Amino acid sequence: MKQRPKVAKQRVIAGCIALVTLCAAFAPAPPTLTVVLDAGHGGKDPGNLGTGRYSTTEKDITLDVTLRIGQYIEENLPEVEVIYTRKDNSFPGLRDRVRIANEAQADLFISIHCDAFDNAGARGAGTYVMGMHKSEESLRVAMRENASMFSEEGYERNYDGFDPNDPDTYIALSLRQNVNLDASLTLGAAIQSQFRERVGRKDRGVKQAGFYVISYTTMPSALVELGFLTNPDEEDFLRSESGKAYMASAVYRAFRDTYLAARKEDTPVPAPPEEDVKIEKTPQRVEPKHDVWFGVQICTVGEPLKPDSPELRGRTDAKAYIRHGMHKYILGHHPTPEAAHEAKVALRADGFDGAFVVAFDGEDQIPMSQARGMTNPQTP
Repeated sequence: MKQRPKVAKQRVIAGCIALVTLCAAFAPAPPTLTVVLDAGHGGKDPGNLGTGRYSTTEKDITLDVTLRIGQYIEENLPEVEVIYTRKDNSFPGLRDRVRIANEAQADLFISIHCDAFDNAGARGAGTYVMGMHKSEESLRVAMRENASMFSEEGYERNYDGFDPNDPDTYIALSLRQNVNLDASLTLGAAIQSQFRERVGRKDRGVKQAGFYVISYTTMPSALVELGFLTNPDEEDFLRSESGKAYMASAVYRAFRDTYLAARKEDTPVPAPPEEDVKIEKTPQRVEPKHDVWFGVQICTVGEPLKPDSPELRGRTDAKAYIRHGMHKYILGHHPTPEAAHEAKVALRADGFDGAFVVAFDGEDQIPMSQARGMTNPQTP
């Protein structure tokens, strides 16, 4: 009789352990990817004022659309952690937005904005990634969005001479984000495709520009201009519930269908399949059809590199292929992804920190998932 309380206690403990184990089995898996969503402007910085017909400004629309994107992700992609630079009418400085993303060690940064122009007929949606300006329009938009720093106290000290109104200040940004440029360009292309095909917006394309928030983040980043608030029709659309829902859904779908899909496969973000990509031909080699091989991509630049360029670190055997107008240099010609992976590890140790494996079928670049299936259908 004296042993029964002890037995009962042991049964209670065993039951609690079983319950904890059962709850753990059904607990949601921890996030495997972190995305930072940045609603442009806010607080004392209204952004652009649009046509002046409404009290709402750019900061209001960007916040609404950003929160909707985050809601779509949180409801449908539990494996993704969403971090916001602001969720209300506050004003985080540009440097604070960058800090939030970098300290979180985020995998992706998306900044939402609305455009403005002195011509009320200007219209369309565009996406920007880090790089040197290739047009006056890119410089114009970057200067306007970077001017948010003037709303910050002590901006002269905080930004260490960065002057958003001086075109020369952007030269210093030209070599940043090269490691992440492929993923940024691919996400931008997917966003623009969604805007064009599913929302019916004019496609202003993917451009490169020196925005502060996508230049100093340490992960793939894109800045989205949803449309022109200075165009009455576009302003009405972006103020409407359906307009904001459509644009938010477009960004969400682009993220889901490109970056997240590649992340699950543990491969670099694949480029849009409609792009024509050719490896530079050499007289010594003619690739046969269906010749699947693997190389290691070491850098991405806007213009062809000279053999003694510091980006190549003396590797004169690097070959270039072109995608999105960018020159991408690879090393090696390996028969299996495993061999290319070993070469990648060695190249990273040699200073090519952003090196990753890419696949080709003859002269055409193909997604890694497709290459695995072609070389070994049993490969997971």
